[in-house]
Amino acid sequence: MTGKNKFKYYFLLISTFGLIKLRWKKYRQTEVKNKLTVKEQIDFDINELIQFLGGKDNITNTIATYSKIKISFKDKSLIQSKKIQTLNGVSGMVLQSQSITLVVGNNAKYIEQLLKEA
Repeated sequence: MTGKNKFKYYFLLISTFGLIKLRWKKYRQTEVKNKLTVKEQIDFDINELIQFLGGKDNITNTIATYSKIKISFKDKSLIQSKKIQTLNGVSGMVLQSQSITLVVGNNAKYIEQLLKEA
């Protein structure tokens, strides 16, 4: 609640002797929303990503969090990091000796699923 709304709330609470609570009760959030959305649409071709990662045979494991995906690989020399950075939807990348971490937003779980199916 912003400061302006708090002021209105307390002013009306005092001036209506608490009756405003009945009206504002319907605007109050009663249950906690603890669901995360997973986007099942990606802005690039998954086959292109697999090609830039050195093919299906080079990928050993994938682990996804909510917004990042960590892909383990066999041979670092097959990774085309410059081309991966140019993909739409990839906002960040960290290349390590045996893995690459891509920041892809809330569709990381979906990309992990596609990579495991490929």
